[in-house]
Amino acid sequence: MKLIITTGMMLVFSLFLYAQSPVKALQVGDRVPDAFWTTPRKFMVGGKVVQRSMEQFRGKLLIIDFWATFCIPCIKGMPEQERLSRLFSSEVNIVSVTTDNEKLISTFYSSERNPVGRDFTSIVDDKELNQFFLHNKIPHLVWIDNRGIVKNTTEGNALSEANIKAALSGNLSLSPLDYIYPNTVLMMNQNPTGMQSFNLLIKGRIPGISSSTVRSNGSNTGMIIFNHPLRWTYTVLAMGEFPWFSDQRFKLDFDDVDGFNNPSLKPEDLWTVDLWAPKEKSASLKKLTMKYLNENSGYSAAVKVINTAVYKLKYLPSKATRELKTQGGRPANLGFHKGSKFINQPIANLINNIQDCAFVKYPVLNDTHLDFLIDLELSAVKDMVGLNALLNPYGLSLVVDHQELEMLVVSKTDKTN
Repeated sequence: MKLIITTGMMLVFSLFLYAQSPVKALQVGDRVPDAFWTTPRKFMVGGKVVQRSMEQFRGKLLIIDFWATFCIPCIKGMPEQERLSRLFSSEVNIVSVTTDNEKLISTFYSSERNPVGRDFTSIVDDKELNQFFLHNKIPHLVWIDNRGIVKNTTEGNALSEANIKAALSGNLSLSPLDYIYPNTVLMMNQNPTGMQSFNLLIKGRIPGISSSTVRSNGSNTGMIIFNHPLRWTYTVLAMGEFPWFSDQRFKLDFDDVDGFNNPSLKPEDLWTVDLWAPKEKSASLKKLTMKYLNENSGYSAAVKVINTAVYKLKYLPSKATRELKTQGGRPANLGFHKGSKFINQPIANLINNIQDCAFVKYPVLNDTHLDFLIDLELSAVKDMVGLNALLNPYGLSLVVDHQELEMLVVSKTDKTN
């Protein structure tokens, strides 16, 4: 299926990347312990890793920037971070920190992805600082004043001249980010004793998180989906409920002006749903969550049988000029990319790959009657003409037809949305 989320949204830490640990997590208002300053840490400086402590940063405003090599916003922000570090060098220290190991950071340092060249410095292979400052997303900033007091925790885009000046004058007024604790009700650090169920639906972005997961705690199980468009949320739930579901079998019976689909990820049109139930209902979490959304979101999704355009994948061996039946070998399925391999695979996996193509607007049905595994040489394709040109030598073709088909149809129940 085609996910309608952007790469930027996917470049976030999992909710559970930093579990609670023996190190005492610090809150805004706490003073960092002496060990924070004196413990030796691995710094990459000039492309080499050296042992240093944080003692060199005492007495100035300290901004810690948590990042990773997979985080595109982190890397894009490096040149501005370097500029600000030079601009405020007499009053501020900005220190980057990553859990990525030395080898990974060395490769990044030497690559074209490094936007600041030899100016790049960072603490690497971090084990402790991430535990001192619990967070659910990167880039993540921690602001520590010249007395060692944690003054704020913010998202990466808060690093600016204006905010640094405000922090130096003691007037940084941004709201601190909340850490979302694993396996508990949203915004709580533990579940209430005797809790049987809990439901929460929020419209509008919650700062600092973007994830979805199933959780477990004592006699309760829960499902939470953070900061996603409502279409994406219904898609996740439908994938768990209906074996036939794909993005092409999702239909709106109203004209969406952006809000429901929200491809641009407007903060005001992101949703978070948190639902808990007794553990014995764990198999029904997705169904219960969809029911809860239907009752409270202003939209309602239901399975309906409708007549719809479809693509039928057909197989005519008499038209084949290349062998389709597998020759065996190690299974491989890399999708439609240049030089891609599709070896020893069922026809269902090919259909899934076809449905992942952005230009495929109709459901794809298997009408090949194949009962053997197949091999194909795949490559990047841009349209249906190119796709059929790739499939035809194997006797395969996609043909437009119409058919009565189960679809997930969403209706509006509240005109204010």
